[in-house]
Amino acid sequence: MDTFSAILAEYTTLAKTNPLGTWILFENTSLANTALQKLREEGAILQNHITTIKGLAKSILHTVSPAARIIDPEEQHLLFTRIGADVLGKKRITDTQTENLVNLFITLKTNKLALPAGDDKFNDFREIFRQYEQFCEEENCCDSILAIERAARVAGKMEIGTVLCYALYKPTPLAVDLLLALKGVIITRPPVTEIPGLPETCRGVFHYTDTRTELRSALESIAALIESGVRPKDIALLTPSLPSALPLLDELVPDFSVLREGTRHPLRFTAGEDIPIENLPPVRSALAWLAAFAFDCKIDDLKIIIESPYFALKKDWLTAGRLEKAGIITKTEKGRAAWRTVAERLASARKKEISEQDAAFQASLDRLIDRLDANLKHAGSLAGHCRALKADLAALGWNDIPMKPQDEAARHAFLRLLDKLALTSLSEIPYTAREFYAMLCRFCEKTTRIRYPESGDAFFAGDLRSVAGTKIPCVFITGLSADRIPRIEASIPLLNAQETARIQPDRVQNLLDASRYYFHAAIIAAEKQLILSCAGHDGEKSLIPSPYLTRLAEPEEKSPGFPAHSMTANQTRAGELLAAGRENECAGLFGIPSLEAAAQIIGIETVERTGPPGIYDAEFAGDDIAEAFAAAYTEKTEFAPTVLERYRECPFKWYLTDHLRLESPADFSAERIIVGTVMHKAMERFFREFKQPLTEENRESAVSVLKEIVKTEFNERNIKTPSWQAMLNGYLGEGELESSIEKIIGLEIGFYTEGYRTPEEWLERTVAANIIDEQFTVSGRVDRVMFNERTREFMVVDYKTGKSKTHKELIEGKALQIPLYTEAVSQETGFPAKPGTYLSISDDDAADNNPYFSGKKQESVEEIRDLAFKTCLDIRELMKTGQCAPISANECPDKYCPYKRICRFAAFREGEA
Repeated sequence: MDTFSAILAEYTTLAKTNPLGTWILFENTSLANTALQKLREEGAILQNHITTIKGLAKSILHTVSPAARIIDPEEQHLLFTRIGADVLGKKRITDTQTENLVNLFITLKTNKLALPAGDDKFNDFREIFRQYEQFCEEENCCDSILAIERAARVAGKMEIGTVLCYALYKPTPLAVDLLLALKGVIITRPPVTEIPGLPETCRGVFHYTDTRTELRSALESIAALIESGVRPKDIALLTPSLPSALPLLDELVPDFSVLREGTRHPLRFTAGEDIPIENLPPVRSALAWLAAFAFDCKIDDLKIIIESPYFALKKDWLTAGRLEKAGIITKTEKGRAAWRTVAERLASARKKEISEQDAAFQASLDRLIDRLDANLKHAGSLAGHCRALKADLAALGWNDIPMKPQDEAARHAFLRLLDKLALTSLSEIPYTAREFYAMLCRFCEKTTRIRYPESGDAFFAGDLRSVAGTKIPCVFITGLSADRIPRIEASIPLLNAQETARIQPDRVQNLLDASRYYFHAAIIAAEKQLILSCAGHDGEKSLIPSPYLTRLAEPEEKSPGFPAHSMTANQTRAGELLAAGRENECAGLFGIPSLEAAAQIIGIETVERTGPPGIYDAEFAGDDIAEAFAAAYTEKTEFAPTVLERYRECPFKWYLTDHLRLESPADFSAERIIVGTVMHKAMERFFREFKQPLTEENRESAVSVLKEIVKTEFNERNIKTPSWQAMLNGYLGEGELESSIEKIIGLEIGFYTEGYRTPEEWLERTVAANIIDEQFTVSGRVDRVMFNERTREFMVVDYKTGKSKTHKELIEGKALQIPLYTEAVSQETGFPAKPGTYLSISDDDAADNNPYFSGKKQESVEEIRDLAFKTCLDIRELMKTGQCAPISANECPDKYCPYKRICRFAAFREGEA
């Protein structure tokens, strides 16, 4: 019997004779939960008697001092924020400062340390801590750390028979005080702290090229084990840093599945780390509702609200896509007053009366803004804010709409957070709506979490601590790189290394010992099979194996085989075999439904899929509906270049997007979409705000100004994801990245040196080109027009944060925007035109991608204009005939097309027998 099972058996024996007086203590909650699950299988138990030191302290206080209140981390944070601001003489302190104060307080308390004498900053810290503890004494409340201290004072009053302490690794001095104060018998089972070498259960120590390959290989092995009969709960995937691994696991695990009894089941995992609720869809919607009110209806918040399936709102013509387009055309990003006149300004920009559709759009938007302002207040007590937000969410149907289990748990946690905040000791303190929003975001990210779904069909993912002292049949330990283990924080929060060494000289050695112990504990947890691995790269930087790993064995270079349980791998293999004409070898692969099965799934099994294209293929030329197309596009006299480009690229995409006006299923809050808007706004601001000549002498100043503008615009979006920060780092040149802003300014200096200037009135300007000898125009908003002060020539500039149109697309008539905008400016000014350009302004590069040039050859502006005119005329005629079928080609030209699931692409049609 292993030591973990032995201690549970010992507890069971003692609890039979004295259930109320028998306790068992574990080092962390994860181990306590594992013990609870095993003990429940054997019969009824007292749940709060299988716990941790903190849990024991709370039980003692509830028994001996029932009037004492244990405060939550949220209330503790608010108290430290308020006391810290008062003591430091500030209006408010940041969340980071508050978190550092709390962490310093916890470190000092748990280790019974005192701050160094003789420094004013330490006097401030002492005063903050004194006032906090005084408040807790006066209000008869305490946090989980002070609870241990108080419990030690009164532990002698509680009848305790036996306390079993299992594998408590170096309890803190504060925890030792509590254990020594207990009545009764204390039985300890110390942990195993050292191992002589790799155990016999080790099946390999591997080195993979990158972290993604490493995890995919582990998941493939796990799937194979489950398929062979190993129970998922007998498998653990461990890593030194679980929070950094969880996003990748969330991405990769759904791609794997196992075949059991002829049925394929998805691979699942449960984690020892809880999930923050901040970015879960229902909470994101609720926070957006509050943010839209507090921050004057920012467009990104409104789009989330409009898209949200959790709000019962009457939206009519109000969609995220139309709001985005209206914001671009009218240059509106926020402001209640601005949004209430957006339809009027749209009509003005188009030089038309307000259309029926725009009027309905405006009415729906006005209703939304009225609803936002109906209940919430810009200033009020914390309890008042909580009540108002809860009332709004209830009225919007957010509380009652059916949700997936995880979303339901997130909703419950968010409502519980609001209830807790409304009952804190600071519930009547006034806060602004913006402060309340920032508070909720912080708590939803840091303290309010939900558990990963429990399942008997899920393997366990945890950190090294989570399995210390237990036995698990199969263990995979990944991520064993030197930057992860050992990972030592040499300084206590708010103290430097020297100050830390003065009050805790053994800190670094203790942390090294602890990290080595948990690594060894994870290794010996493997009962039957152990795999250790590390990676050579994490996607951003190179990695080296941890010294803890190399002391035991040198990792073997490992090339992964074919991941037979991965759907994408099977689909990729099938594609390769089909392309090679070896379709007979696809029999053992999965995830590739036949065309017949696909047709049945979307309900078109009765449609004729051979022969010439027809209505099913969106080819309406031979049908009565063609008359409607003829009438609509004979009457229509104004087109946007992007609409014509879309038809030229794919008539079916144009049919869905512009004719039927279906919303693209693209996520309008997706970061790669948002960054385009952000950088367009940043470049416009730069040319309005930077008044110095763009010369080499002013390069540094120009870079500094544009960086500050970009940083401000990025921060305005209030997005806190690593990918968003990575894009900002690319623009600013932080995190060892090369600054693309410096490259942008270099390009602009080149334009300036050639004599080009950008008048403010030619920034984000609406222009229109009359198609010669035809009664229709092409109009749109040009990003920027530069005029050469020497030659009076002009050049149209179109910003791109993504892919630019190529020279090939230009000469094939697929790139219409620049030629048509160039003609529009020429018609309006009478100035000669130079070839317009795409200016790439992405986070990793900046380039002048002029499509008129191919090597040393330059296309004629006039010839390209004539080609663009002819293309416009041809497209309009095709629109009139109702030709909306996808283009005929070997493959779809847009691999990211959002309409793939409903496409009528010709390759879908089966060949004739």
